[in-house]
Amino acid sequence: MIPSFIGNSKTEINYDMASYLPGELDSVKGNKILSEEFGLSDILYLLLYDKELWDIAELKEEIESIQGVDEAAWLDDYADINVPRDFISAEIKEQFISGESTILQIQINSQQHDNGTAGTIEEIQMAAGDGAYLGGEAVMGYELKQILDKEKILYFIFGAITIFIILALSTTSIFEPIVFLIAVGAAIMLNLGSNIIFGKISYMTASIAAIIQLAISADYSIFLLHRYKEEKEKHISNEAAMISAVSKTGATVIASGLTTIAGFMALLIMKVSIGRDLGLVLAKGVAFSLLTTMVLLPCLLLLLDRLINRSKHRIFLPGFDLLSRIMIRGRWIFIAVVIIILVPSFFASRNLETYSSMSMTLPEDSSSIEATEKIKDEFGKGEIIYVITPGKDIIKEKKLISGIKTIPAVDSVTGISEIVDMSIPETFVPGELAEKFSNLEYSYFFVQLSTGLEDPKTIAAIDEMNVSASKVYEEYYITGEAVLQKDMSDLAAIDLKYVSILSMVLIALILAILFRSASLPVILILIIQLAIWINLSIPFIMHRPVYYLTSIFIYAIQLGATVDYAILLTMRYMENLKTARPLEAMQKTINDIGRSIFTSALILFAGTIGITLISKIGTTSELTNMIGRGALISMALIYLGLPALLLMLDRFIGWTTMGWNHNKKKF
Repeated sequence: MIPSFIGNSKTEINYDMASYLPGELDSVKGNKILSEEFGLSDILYLLLYDKELWDIAELKEEIESIQGVDEAAWLDDYADINVPRDFISAEIKEQFISGESTILQIQINSQQHDNGTAGTIEEIQMAAGDGAYLGGEAVMGYELKQILDKEKILYFIFGAITIFIILALSTTSIFEPIVFLIAVGAAIMLNLGSNIIFGKISYMTASIAAIIQLAISADYSIFLLHRYKEEKEKHISNEAAMISAVSKTGATVIASGLTTIAGFMALLIMKVSIGRDLGLVLAKGVAFSLLTTMVLLPCLLLLLDRLINRSKHRIFLPGFDLLSRIMIRGRWIFIAVVIIILVPSFFASRNLETYSSMSMTLPEDSSSIEATEKIKDEFGKGEIIYVITPGKDIIKEKKLISGIKTIPAVDSVTGISEIVDMSIPETFVPGELAEKFSNLEYSYFFVQLSTGLEDPKTIAAIDEMNVSASKVYEEYYITGEAVLQKDMSDLAAIDLKYVSILSMVLIALILAILFRSASLPVILILIIQLAIWINLSIPFIMHRPVYYLTSIFIYAIQLGATVDYAILLTMRYMENLKTARPLEAMQKTINDIGRSIFTSALILFAGTIGITLISKIGTTSELTNMIGRGALISMALIYLGLPALLLMLDRFIGWTTMGWNHNKKKF
């Protein structure tokens, strides 16, 4: 545990989602060229009100002296501010002045969202003073970090408290939940500490990994504890009862863990590599949880047995005697419901509206969002798109820019061919100006759009720029925040298809080996897939867009985490079939494990819904809300749909499953 605490403190958090894009994309290559060849990184916008031009010029100089600032572009870079305003070109003036407001474009050279950038942003804010508005993607990332740093510990505390309460209600001793949390807490700390091997993890992973691991790991502990109590009634010593409990639940716990790991590992094939980031951390966490459940938890239960016995109380959660009878008698109704909702929920889940902008991740009252809105209101400024071309050919560049200017969403274009008169010989162009936009290998210009990141007109403008550029150049790169986000969204659609298929295939293989069956994996996965489709169809019905990565993560997490319930019910049903008829065996199964599944789903729901209520980060709140809701939907279908399917398909399962007693007992 000691190196884990050290490793956790040394693991960095990455807030730059664009860094997870594959390097072979032209937008990523273009971004790299801008950074390496021209020193361009993030652009911040500083909006000022009621300032004299000379005051702004002085502030600009002060900002340029701040460490991490490359330059601050303003009116005085393109015109003499000492002459009357009417003598300044209207086209240039409109770029920087609107009524009583003015805007500076500040270029920073730190890597996006690292500690250097945070310090630079804070110094710019101090220099600008009150009444100034600072916007840009880097500022949004900075605020995101500030929020997560404050909230992260609250997620775990709230989750631990709610899970402790649920465990206290579902167990027979006040100390059993404490033992659980110690064992799971050890697994979480080992997981967080070992993240140092990755160097850094994404903010999404950092915000949800611990509570997801806590909520999922409770399954294994509950399964083991409930079986241990059953075995204590059959054995003289606690040690013998624990050996029997570990032996009998080992296959269920390991199979549950492996299916969960398989679901998370499916994220590794995502082209957007945040899938690898989240998948590896969560899969590793489940592996540590399996280890502590099978090794540490039995030791703690045996060592603290006397303390646990002294603090006994009754179980407060309801039993399943009545519910089990309802579930069995109403099985045909439940089958009909499953069939009716199957197709519409599938199509609804596949037609979700998505978003990718960081602006929708932050709360509406955050200063960077307020600044972005004010800048747009004053100057109508939206996204900036960079166009990079090989060599230096002003005539070709002018031709391309002429085509780009006809695009409706384009507000302005800034490049050497726009600033310098074409009739002036190239040797007369000032060196600083020429070096700003070109070098021996590349030239670039930037396009200011009037539309925002999520506007369909922005996507259309990017597509039209690609068409225009392809007519003039054989090699070119178009990049910028909007282009990177567009590429991420396009890749996410592909990733969704492959992640959902791979997670199902991997889990099906594990289930086929576990049950020695060709049909049970299909039945179990189908019931969880239906739960996932229902979960994803809810925002579709509510006309609420979701983060473009949410659907992918839900497919992997909900399938991997809640298929445990199906495994537990099916394995216990197979065990009960040896001594009872199918209807009696199923009713007994629901009585035996109904409370375990209910407790497990309630824990996953309570653990994640706490983050939903606390978090101001939109993506985190949205994802945890869907995970928690998905747990309850999966639980409902396991209770109502799976028993009905197993009973209805009893003979078919028997023909395709080794050891299934379908032909020995009659209904």
